[in-house]
Amino acid sequence: MGDFHKKILSISQKFPPETTPTAIRSSKTLKYLPDAWQVHVLSGNQNATLEGAQTHFARSWLPEKLLNFIRSIKFGKFLDWFVWPDEDIFWLLPAVFKGINVIKTYDIDLIIVFLKPYSAGLIGILLKWLTGKPLVINVCEPSTCDDLYAVFPTKLHYYLNRWLEDIYVRQSDAIVYVSQLSLEQVCSRQTKEQHSKFHLIRGGADPQDFQGIIGSNAVSNDFKIVFTGGMTGWEEFLNFSNQSVIKKLRHAWMNWGRYFNVNVNPASSSPIFIGRAIKQVVAQNPDWAGKIKLKIYGNKFESASAVLKDQDLSDVVTVTGPVPYSDALQKLQSANLLFMPLPDRLDGTPGDRISLKTYEYLMTDRPILAAVPPGENRNYLSDKPGVHLVNPFDVKAMAQVLEQLMAKHMVGETLVVDRVETQRKISYSKRGDELATLILDVLHKADDGKPFTGPLVMGTTNISGQR
Repeated sequence: MGDFHKKILSISQKFPPETTPTAIRSSKTLKYLPDAWQVHVLSGNQNATLEGAQTHFARSWLPEKLLNFIRSIKFGKFLDWFVWPDEDIFWLLPAVFKGINVIKTYDIDLIIVFLKPYSAGLIGILLKWLTGKPLVINVCEPSTCDDLYAVFPTKLHYYLNRWLEDIYVRQSDAIVYVSQLSLEQVCSRQTKEQHSKFHLIRGGADPQDFQGIIGSNAVSNDFKIVFTGGMTGWEEFLNFSNQSVIKKLRHAWMNWGRYFNVNVNPASSSPIFIGRAIKQVVAQNPDWAGKIKLKIYGNKFESASAVLKDQDLSDVVTVTGPVPYSDALQKLQSANLLFMPLPDRLDGTPGDRISLKTYEYLMTDRPILAAVPPGENRNYLSDKPGVHLVNPFDVKAMAQVLEQLMAKHMVGETLVVDRVETQRKISYSKRGDELATLILDVLHKADDGKPFTGPLVMGTTNISGQR
């Protein structure tokens, strides 16, 4: 079969209408594969859909009632210990059975797995063993990325996760990372024979999602700073000393045995320090009182209001619960400034995390205040237009940026940033082209000298649409 009619099976346990980073990345990347290709998606989401693709559903064998009961009696820690690598391991067998059926029925050429969940990689490996089809693993959020996952249930779990990641490298025909530092760190653990498998395909944003969204450039003295998503770090400001003995004991129990891979301070990813910067700016410019506010959309932390009240920030920070993805994008384009904080690394070493929010923010024409530590995210943003980089805890630097932008805003000077060239480079259409090139390369290598054979089983499926 020529390059124009490939058949791809994507193992995407998380898929739209879910809005997790992995769901967004997998659907958007697959969307921009060549139109002539036949794309099949195997998901654990019964409502999964992608225009032009055929979706296949496999129901997880997750004993949800049992797990909820275990959590209700405060024994959830045992689940952390014994359900590994994650709760989606219960999706493994039904997904493998369904995957074999899809591969046989549609004569699939290649399997691609989007992680996370991390257990999904095992599905890809088993399908490769059973069908002989080449395998590409796309690691959206590495389980050993210590910016994201600095804490493990035990030290054993940390080494198990490293071992599993190494297994994925050795068993795949190609492995994709979204972060250059992540790629380099994992690659450094492998033998030279494995190095050619590593590929960097960054995250992106879909320009079609932003079509029809009109930026708010109306003349107003109000200055709105926007953050979208589930902001973290709130827990660091809870008044733990006032909690009951029972809660303190439970807190100690949940932390017992945990392994901290790196000392990350999540407090810097909260709104507290940008809130203090706003207060500082207002104190120096009393006429701006009530005009500068941070609006957070998508927060799920129940005690957010209590934390803001305790920190005397309720008048400058407002919090809204989850909003639809399209509404979140509209909020971005209506802002005067976009804010993106990340947890600080207290040892000063560079982190390998890069937030999906990075690309969504860059797809707007709004200035960005990024309070991020040294590492992948800071490196990537360093040469991007309209981005103000500060250290995560540097309230003074944040205040200087706010004061500078607010002064321009008050005299009617535009804050709009020209990012046309940047947006072309981060478009998911480009990411789709990059993935298609990689897939063809893997298939050509398989055809040249690595014939794949294996048993196949008949099966059925449902068609959800056409690409």
